Amino acid sequence: MLQLISTLAYYALVLLCPLMMLFMMKGMHGQGKKEGKAEHDHTQSEIENLKQQNAELARSLDDLKQKNKFRK
Repeated sequence: MLQLISTLAYYALVLLCPLMMLFMMKGMHGQGKKEGKAEHDHTQSEIENLKQQNAELARSLDDLKQKNKFRK
């Protein structure tokens, strides 16, 4: 069970990277346009949410790795 959770956490981190890249590319593409403040704030909040999720997943993965070390 722990192996499954560890594997899922790893793949979640791996998949989060391309998702963040898509959001960043969309943001860079729209820099030439006159965006409204509300749209910019929405994109910024999405980026912040993704960063928080990434940090939480990284902490979870570290916790799982630590627990796995103690079982060996």
